Amino acid sequence: MEETKIEVEISVKSKGTSQMKKKVLIFIHKSLGELDWIAPFIRSKEAEEFDFYVYLNKMGGNYEKKKEILVKYGLNISNVTLLDNKEHSRLIYKLIDRRLRKVKKKVNWFDSLAAYLRLKSAKSLCYEEGFDFIFREYKVRYTFELACFLRVNKQAKVVVFPHAIAIPKKGTGFIATGGKPPAVKINLWLENSNLAYQLPDIRHVFYASGAPGLSSHYEKEGLFDPFSKNVLINTRNEFELHGCTKDSALNRFDDVLSFCQNNGLTVYVKHHPRDHELYLYRDIQEKYDCVKEYVGTLTNMLMKFRACLSFFSTSGMYLTARQIPVIDITPYFNFDDLKPLALHYRDKEGRLTNDLMEIGVQERLSKLDFILSEEWLSNLSEKQFKALKLNFPEDSNNKIVNKLKELIS
Repeated sequence: MEETKIEVEISVKSKGTSQMKKKVLIFIHKSLGELDWIAPFIRSKEAEEFDFYVYLNKMGGNYEKKKEILVKYGLNISNVTLLDNKEHSRLIYKLIDRRLRKVKKKVNWFDSLAAYLRLKSAKSLCYEEGFDFIFREYKVRYTFELACFLRVNKQAKVVVFPHAIAIPKKGTGFIATGGKPPAVKINLWLENSNLAYQLPDIRHVFYASGAPGLSSHYEKEGLFDPFSKNVLINTRNEFELHGCTKDSALNRFDDVLSFCQNNGLTVYVKHHPRDHELYLYRDIQEKYDCVKEYVGTLTNMLMKFRACLSFFSTSGMYLTARQIPVIDITPYFNFDDLKPLALHYRDKEGRLTNDLMEIGVQERLSKLDFILSEEWLSNLSEKQFKALKLNFPEDSNNKIVNKLKELIS
């Protein structure tokens, strides 16, 4: 089994940018899915008028690892600064702040003390001040580090942006039924699609900008080649939450690899970045000579494929945006007494389905033989690409820039 790597020259900007540009803090908390969404916007020509400061919270381990993450996403560019948060782990402030939050109801002077701690921590740890915008993740969770940034940048407009390219819906794991607006400052809430559920009382700040990682690909050369021997497989790290068992998924993975090898196809496997049990997949991969691992990102691919075979994942839409047909190979449950799932529900025929299949940007696997048909794949590519552009707006980068300007006009 080979490993396919993408080599990129390391060059991360350290300090100092034009004072004339508006300053944007991008606060990334734990998940690369957030960076998947925002990185194409940061790299865009439309965003060159801003200076970006990226803070990777609880990611990367050390500063050098964090630089590697930025380089992987193509963010080693002149208007991007990686904030060095290696000194931002003063446990005394985190510990005191966390303990006080637990007794907040019993301590009537909590808010004043907590605000003082954040301000003192922010100034003593050299948090960058003077941001015009602060971008934060869509779950609007409390984190001490972000609270410090907000405390010393009260003038900043707060922009909530999506995790990857999911479509939050009411009654799912993303949006709780009867959900209330979060009690935090929000000036703009960006969404991928008009299909997304809008929380009550803050609809006026919702804006379906589309996803930069999708719309920026719409005008690029497609990466679909029906005569290519390359197939991409997206794996995942959770099973029952997405309508199948671990054993059935691994068996399906084995079957697909066997089919591809028997038909002379080369398989590039893209594993989920947070999968801690990769050995389960790799034990199967070792049985086949046709398998290579793809370790690059799906947002800046250059290789051509005939198809993507994916266990349930919204990340497949990055491939749809490059006109590569995506087929869902998840072996879904077929019994009736199924507990409600976060992102899946029954279709008219009683089968488990999801929004991606229902709006036509992914196809349910029926027979593996179909991926050998150039005509079938070509028709599927055209159909899925049209469905994607219909539901996820074009020109996202311009839309976001114009909204930011409106906030400070």
